Amino acid sequence: MYKENLKIGIIGVGGRTGTMFFQELKNLGNVFGIGREKEIEEIKEKKLFVEKNGKLEKVEGNLIREEEFPKEIQFDFLFLTVKNPVANAVKYYYGKIKEKNFKPPVLFLSQNGIEASNEALLALEEIFGKEIVSVFRISLFNPVEKRVENGKFVVSYSLPIKIALGKISGPENEEELKSFFKKTKIKAFFIPPAQVKNMEYSKLFLNLIGMASATRGLSLKEGFSKKEVFLEEIEAMREYIKVVRAVGGNFLNFPGYPVRIFSHFFSLPIFLLLPFRKIFGRIIERGRLKKPKDLDEIDYYNGVVVRLGKSLKIATPINEKILKRIKK
Repeated sequence: MYKENLKIGIIGVGGRTGTMFFQELKNLGNVFGIGREKEIEEIKEKKLFVEKNGKLEKVEGNLIREEEFPKEIQFDFLFLTVKNPVANAVKYYYGKIKEKNFKPPVLFLSQNGIEASNEALLALEEIFGKEIVSVFRISLFNPVEKRVENGKFVVSYSLPIKIALGKISGPENEEELKSFFKKTKIKAFFIPPAQVKNMEYSKLFLNLIGMASATRGLSLKEGFSKKEVFLEEIEAMREYIKVVRAVGGNFLNFPGYPVRIFSHFFSLPIFLLLPFRKIFGRIIERGRLKKPKDLDEIDYYNGVVVRLGKSLKIATPINEKILKRIKK
């Protein structure tokens, strides 16, 4: 069993996902929000709030500026919530841990896409050599948004927090980790290590839905209501399904998110899908709480599909078209 008063660091506090994990875990032990000067000052000046199921809460707690890390603290867990790419962040924080001769803490990666795992493992190997660090991959299913409102920064999300996670390296005992998450308000769905890559493929499937619409400045509901845009959405997803199957991947079903079933749905003949496109758009947008798509990481969404396609010599013209549209 894990010891009491675990020391947990949330790297990326002030951002959407980092703020959410900080707020949800901070009552479990010694939890520290780690971030840049700007974000730390927002919290200290009481300008950052979370909105959970319509209720506002002020964000406050233990804070560490990134240049002060690790501040003589030997962390047990580090949640890395910064956006892709992750290699430089892993090298920075774990390099400082190596300088202190501290035991490397368990690393949790919450980034979207399928490339963060390999980036982190290569960075850790560069720092620690053959010493194996425990690393877990997280797929977050809750829509999280950050907005400015009356001079305040508000991170909003729904409860309960739902995640899937699986080990990609290290000796960490999964049963003990399950006992840790049972103490939280986070609903954690554990994936066997052999299925973690498929977990990443499945989460990316969900991320890709709506990208064709978003790059046209349309909500998912608006995009699905237009035949031309809906067809582009379907064809982009079919390209992705094709490359995942070609690389030997599969899609998984999660509680409330049956991605394997969705993949079969997107493969149906177009004439069967068209009459229901507006209904599909409304259902998916409602499930995302109408949160707009984040185009900042399109290189890790549609860009990944294009790169996978090129490596497999599979054409992905629709994903290339979507990618080029936002690049302009």
